[in-house]
Amino acid sequence: MRFAIYGAGGLGGYFGARLAEAGHEVGFIARGDHLAAIQANGLKIESPVGDLHLRDPLASSDPSDIGQVDVVIVAVKTWQIAEISDAIKPLVGEDTIIVPFLNGVEAADQLANAVGSDKVFGGLSRIFSEIRTPGVIHHMNPGAYVEFGEIDGTPASSRANDLRATFEKAGVQASVSEDIRTALWVKLLYVSSWAGLSTLSQSPMGDILRQPEMRNLIDRSIDEGIAVGQAMKHRLSAELKTQILTFYEGLPEDTTASMTRDILAGKPSELDAWNGAIVRFGREYGTPTPVHEFTYHALLPMERRARGSL
Repeated sequence: MRFAIYGAGGLGGYFGARLAEAGHEVGFIARGDHLAAIQANGLKIESPVGDLHLRDPLASSDPSDIGQVDVVIVAVKTWQIAEISDAIKPLVGEDTIIVPFLNGVEAADQLANAVGSDKVFGGLSRIFSEIRTPGVIHHMNPGAYVEFGEIDGTPASSRANDLRATFEKAGVQASVSEDIRTALWVKLLYVSSWAGLSTLSQSPMGDILRQPEMRNLIDRSIDEGIAVGQAMKHRLSAELKTQILTFYEGLPEDTTASMTRDILAGKPSELDAWNGAIVRFGREYGTPTPVHEFTYHALLPMERRARGSL
């Protein structure tokens, strides 16, 4: 198969390299120093499941240099979707599938508006990886998981199952979801229920959980997200809140969210796609979200400064 990786950072670079290692033709879309390093020295993966060096991968900042592919994996930040919706079109043929592996719940619909809903899956991933230095991806633990499915809720299609098998043969755990929208909402709750509060308090997970006042806010934040999801008719497990809190308690105490790191570093973040999304959907479905609303609005000035609009 022919793949294009739109955003060859920690996530996209890792998955693309594993697919290339498995014999697929992969083109990487990157920019800046990372792109220059890939073009000069190839793409290197450092991983507990095996290092890898693609010595001469196809890499460009221009999708036209890659052309039409079978699958486009979108691995940019959520706020960059609007920027790439037109730029992605040279990659898209009649039977191309586009799979966004992003945080948030709106990316698939944004892409579908640009290229057609029949070409877009909903998708999510779980992997701890980052650009260690330009051209080098550091994969931090053995896990690498992707999940995707038809956004209209169609039961597992043959094309989805074929893609799942392709990922599995490349050493990536994969599954096809028959309710990808619910799966995306659940993942949103895992990140949004604490990331904004972590940012406001400038505190890692361990410090937050030790403070009764902050833990109470996390409890209320989770409850709000579950209530909005239920209003949207998502099929949420009765054990979801317990599962989220158990997950938090199992993280290293110094864990911080990517949104926290971005905002505190003065960079654009995924605030709008995380807390902002829960506020927007809460309003649409008549469900109050006071903790998310306060968090979102209190962080907006920093977000707007990072984007140059304040």
